[in-house]
Amino acid sequence: MGLGLGLGAAAILWLADQWSLEGQRAQLESLVGMSADRIAETIHRAAHDGMLRNDVDGVRRIIENVGAQEGIDRVRIYNKEGRVRVSSVPAEEGTLVDKHSEECIACHAGPQPRAGLERALRIRMLPGAAGGRILGIISPIYNEKACVACHVHPASQRVLGVLDVRLSMAQADAALRASERQMQYGLFATGLAVLLLSFVMLWAFVLRPVRRLRRAMARAGEGDLTARVPVRSSDEMGALARSWNETTDDLQRAREELHGLNRTLEQRVEEKTRQLEETHRRMLVVEKMASLGKLAAVVAHEINNPLAGIRTYARVLRRQFAGGTQAPPTPEQAQETDRILEMVDAEAGRCGDIVRNLLAFSRDTAARFALTELGPVVERCRLLLHHQAEMLGVTLETRVPAELPKVVCDPAQVQQMLLALAMNALEATPENGRVTIEARPAEDGAMLIVSDTGAGIPREHQDRVFEPFFTTKEAGKGVGLGLAVVYGIVTRHHGEIAVESEPGRGTTFTIRLPRQQPEEPA
Repeated sequence: MGLGLGLGAAAILWLADQWSLEGQRAQLESLVGMSADRIAETIHRAAHDGMLRNDVDGVRRIIENVGAQEGIDRVRIYNKEGRVRVSSVPAEEGTLVDKHSEECIACHAGPQPRAGLERALRIRMLPGAAGGRILGIISPIYNEKACVACHVHPASQRVLGVLDVRLSMAQADAALRASERQMQYGLFATGLAVLLLSFVMLWAFVLRPVRRLRRAMARAGEGDLTARVPVRSSDEMGALARSWNETTDDLQRAREELHGLNRTLEQRVEEKTRQLEETHRRMLVVEKMASLGKLAAVVAHEINNPLAGIRTYARVLRRQFAGGTQAPPTPEQAQETDRILEMVDAEAGRCGDIVRNLLAFSRDTAARFALTELGPVVERCRLLLHHQAEMLGVTLETRVPAELPKVVCDPAQVQQMLLALAMNALEATPENGRVTIEARPAEDGAMLIVSDTGAGIPREHQDRVFEPFFTTKEAGKGVGLGLAVVYGIVTRHHGEIAVESEPGRGTTFTIRLPRQQPEEPA
């Protein structure tokens, strides 16, 4: 910026110098022209009497004396035909001057020669023989009454000849060059001073304040909002420094407020976290109590029905055998007693199944993990369910690829899991339906898929199928622990289970078992 200001100032000064120099040149040329005009007038007056007497030698002496002076290039007189009559250079006397030359063209530019000319038109600048400049001025010699009386000139002839004076511009040009050099030196010194002053001003009023502002901005960028810029002027840079200081003050206050809010927020979060943890512990206790109450209610309801039947049939038998003196029972009575005892056995077995399933769900049975091939496990399930599938009229299929990898699992629990899922699928599938047990390789283990073409599970029940005691079967056909037991087996194997079902089109259970069991318990 300082360099640009200095160069701009130098360019302006150079233009001003050129303009001043041109003015000096024009003024000097005007002064030389005035001097030449006076010299021409002096020569004209000095030679006036000699020209009246037609004293050519006297006029020549005057012209030679004047032409010998320093600064005068030549002086000559030529008549109206353009022939040189007298000259300070004798060699050119008698020569004819072309009317279209520079010294004649001013008067002979038109069809008729002009009788009078202003001084500005009588002066011309000519190139010198040695390379300098020559200033020439012409002074017409008019026809006077005395000339008409003494010479043979008609009165109608206005101009008799021309006095041509040429002055050397060497001294004037030397003075002009000296002035130009002086102005150039002054211009260089002035430009250098302006450049130095521009750099000083730029450093004092722009660069140094900007550097202080940049340092403050760098400190603020690093997080130090205490950095301030000293305000030492009332100009734009001072206003910028004040604006920066006000901005950092606002930022510092805002950051302190945010820190205070963060501290308050952390305290509030900690307090709310403690309250939530306490509430969560209380809810866990309440949920456990609710689950225990629900479990007790369901178990009581499920066991109460078969126990009520057992009690009823026991009373019937007690009445039949009351007294101990009755005659032997008839065949009909024996058949009825056998039916009652069969019902008691069935209801007692039902109570045992409920208790056994409940224990299987609640007790963490130790698994016996081993590297197992899943193909034989799937085949045993098919053999166990084959007859039941035929009785229900359902097609049972198994699919096991040859490249199925081995997995570490408890084969007995996996078989129990597949049997539970396949039994549910057989019971949910109508006649002529299909149940498929499939094993597939997975990315890190294997997949077991049990699908059917049964009635499916309603969408509102799909999220609850693994809940204990939740069942969609008819009353007396299930207690809702089968899928809960399956979920427990999958969890103990660090696996995943997912269900997809569409009402009216069937259900698919997908189980993923890892290739290796992690060391931590499930």
